[in-house]
Order: sequence, then C-alpha cells, then structure tokens
Amino acid sequence: MILEIHLGSEIAELEEQLELSVRQLQKAVTRTLKKTARWLETHTKRELGVALSVPQRVLAARYYKTFYLKNGERTVNVWFGLSPISVYSLGKAKQTDLGVRVGKHHFIGAFIATMKSGHTGIFKRKYAAGGKRTKRQDGQWTELPIEAVTMEIDKIAQPIIERYHARAEARFKQILKQEIHFAMNIEGQ
Repeated sequence: MILEIHLGSEIAELEEQLELSVRQLQKAVTRTLKKTARWLETHTKRELGVALSVPQRVLAARYYKTFYLKNGERTVNVWFGLSPISVYSLGKAKQTDLGVRVGKHHFIGAFIATMKSGHTGIFKRKYAAGGKRTKRQDGQWTELPIEAVTMEIDKIAQPIIERYHARAEARFKQILKQEIHFAMNIEGQ
C-alpha cells in the first residue's frame, strides 16, 4: 500500500503571502514532508503493534519512505508492507504439547524445526490431498508437505493506515506552520 502526499497550489499561495525566499520555503517544505512521513510511520507502527500484539521491531522493515521532486512538486511516498508476517520473527518460540507459543499467540498443530540449510522456523503440516508419508534415514516417518506459519495482518492494518493517512494532511499543515515560523524567525536572522 503506497500513500502519497501531493502539494498543489497551497505552496504557491504561501510563497506569495510570506516574506520568505523561495529557498527558505523549499527547505521548510522538505523538512515538513520528512517530519510528516516520520509521524505517519511512528503512529501507525505503534497502533499496529498494539492491535496485532507484535513488537514494533517486527513492523519496522515494512516501512519505506521516498522523497523526490515530481513535476516540480515535492512528494513523499510512504510504503507499508501488508504481506503476512512470519511467526518465527515475532519473538522467542516455545514448543508446547498442542503447538507453538510465541508471545501472546498460540499456533495449534505447529512445530519448531531446523531445515538442512540451517533455517529455523515454525511450520505446520499441510494435511491436504497430495501429502505423502516418507521414512527418513533415522527411521522416523514424516508427512510432507509442510508450510511456514504466517500471521495475516492486512485486514487489521488497512483501516489503521487509512485512518492515519486521512489525518496526515492536517498534520502536514500544522508542521508546515511551525517550519515557516522557524524559517522566518530563526533561520532568517
């Protein structure tokens, strides 16, 4: 999901009204865009962490911000990854009699395993048609295929992100006023 904040005629009107140089106003707008993107990331990550009961560090890699000029306008894109989260990344996993517990989450029928490649993860057997039972070299029987256990986040995350995107424009205007005040009174001296 990509959210864009476009600056249209608002900046041109501000340039005319204020006694700032174009360079000072451009710097203020750039700082405002960066602060708004940071605000959007911080608040959505915080609320998502609580709603999903996952640590914020797990969500950190799902945010990307890009700043660029597009058709003469400064633009910031904030990208949010809504793909499922690998359960193994949520924290320390503990094998129980019924499955695996990770933090506040319990996955019934799951197990912790280390693959031949050295990758450790939490997996669950697919008991669909086409699964086969094979005997391993150590004499144990195993059923394949298995799949990594993931946690869907898009249904919970989408409304939270959209709600903060709606608030971002008001936050942008508030920060822009502060940055213009800074440019006029402190930088301009």
